[in-house]
Amino acid sequence: MVTISYIPVKTFLSKSKISGVDYAINPYIGCTHKCIYCYAEYMRKFSGHEEPWGEFLDVRTCNIPFRPIQLFHTNVLLSSVTDPYNPYEREFQITRNILKQLRDCQAYVHILTKSALVIRDLDILKELANNSSVMFSFSSADETFRELAEPGASPIKDKIDALKLLHENGIRTGVMIAPFMPGITDWKDILQQTRPYTDYYYVDSLNMRPAYQKRVLTFIENNYPQTLPLYIDIYMHNNHTYWETLSREIKSYALTEKLDISVFFSSPKKTN
Repeated sequence: MVTISYIPVKTFLSKSKISGVDYAINPYIGCTHKCIYCYAEYMRKFSGHEEPWGEFLDVRTCNIPFRPIQLFHTNVLLSSVTDPYNPYEREFQITRNILKQLRDCQAYVHILTKSALVIRDLDILKELANNSSVMFSFSSADETFRELAEPGASPIKDKIDALKLLHENGIRTGVMIAPFMPGITDWKDILQQTRPYTDYYYVDSLNMRPAYQKRVLTFIENNYPQTLPLYIDIYMHNNHTYWETLSREIKSYALTEKLDISVFFSSPKKTN
């Protein structure tokens, strides 16, 4: 059971610290995908909710329209700490209404999601044309992993089908292979299944935040015990070798295959 609340705000816009992004828009607080590794869980302490992360959703509402002069040809990201296409977006349509405003402001819109629901708004995205891009995140192309680790996200096939449809309709598409789960993420499998419909790739590591590191390690021990020594080596012993070797391998592959792949691995922080 998900607790739904309505939160009026003065603006959806937040100045972004992400390189290349002027503003981030988070239509919701919380996310019902319940990803085992969710980095945005830290938002719970600001929400006033006692429910576990993934079991509440604050629907943000704003009656003040965007100012075109403020957003004209700016880069806007949906979203940085929530999925703009969680399943409840079907009912509330907050993201759709935001997209309509961004279209009228002629903003450059970049969407990051785990949901095939984004294709509902294909009509608006086509009007944005070259001013938009949609990136799907994949930690794995294995549906069993998705069911275990990302139970509320769209099935793998649905995401790939959505990626294909967007690509065929002239929408710039990307795939974020993230978080990269050591010993689990088969990045070449993801590339193989998505390459015909993808313009660019980002790859980022799993960063263990204190809020969820115990949960992730327990998940690994229970479901992928053969990889647990690797996680202990990387995250408990702070061994950077895995990421350094993997980064070289991916960059070499991208060069050989002429793929646009950016790797953003960071050194793991030692857990306690």
